[in-house]
Amino acid sequence: MLMRSTVMRSNLALDGENFAVAYQRARPFPHIALKDFWDVEQIAEVSRQVKEFSFFDGEKDFYGTQKKRYCGTYERMPPAVRELIDTCHHRSFIKFLEDMTGESDLVGDPQLVGGGIHSSTTGGFLKVHADFNWNEQLGLYRRLNLLIYLNSGWEESWGGSLELWSRDMSRKEVSIAPFFNTVAVFSTDESSYHGHPDPLNCPEGVTRDSIALYYYSPAKPIDARRTKRGISEYRSRGVSDFLSSVKYKLIDKFRAKIGYVAPRNG
Repeated sequence: MLMRSTVMRSNLALDGENFAVAYQRARPFPHIALKDFWDVEQIAEVSRQVKEFSFFDGEKDFYGTQKKRYCGTYERMPPAVRELIDTCHHRSFIKFLEDMTGESDLVGDPQLVGGGIHSSTTGGFLKVHADFNWNEQLGLYRRLNLLIYLNSGWEESWGGSLELWSRDMSRKEVSIAPFFNTVAVFSTDESSYHGHPDPLNCPEGVTRDSIALYYYSPAKPIDARRTKRGISEYRSRGVSDFLSSVKYKLIDKFRAKIGYVAPRNG
């Protein structure tokens, strides 16, 4: 099943059952990385428009993430990006995701809470965390993350690989390099710990760009400890993160007392 010719086209026959076993049996939690996913000319145009984009909503700069520019305002985005998002929210694409992941009744987020264009500059990072699992605007549980990488010519020595960590945070189990036209999909639950926690070592002027989309369902995750968790939870990787982690937990406790709501991250 190919996407309609008027929107983004996939290089793959989008039969989710072809990827279901690989996705659902993956460790440390269900995930997959699909290379050369989109029509190369179309995704190259998306990449070009993102590289030239300057109308970001803001830049995140706190304990969990630094030097990460973002835009979740659909109307502000370049046309090729809107076309890509429309494709990923189309029912036929969501059916592909459902067949691959085993999820049901998935919907995309038209408000793009925490999602949209993400662009990290030299020195940027995203600490290992488990995402918020509840979208108050939709009244639904977050079940899937989909990340589309746009980085032509990216070198692994620059860092920025998506790291998937064991559920007990004892070790990194998977690294997915943010190479051009790679799509990463993974399930969101209480312990799906992920991030790119080390500062980017790319040259000045080079950015790590992606489109982040999240999918929701009325069904509560089976292992959810709490009914609704509206913020991401960050975790220490060990001694190197220990002091920062302790500091952040103290800040977290203070924020909870005063009712502060932390920024959401993808």
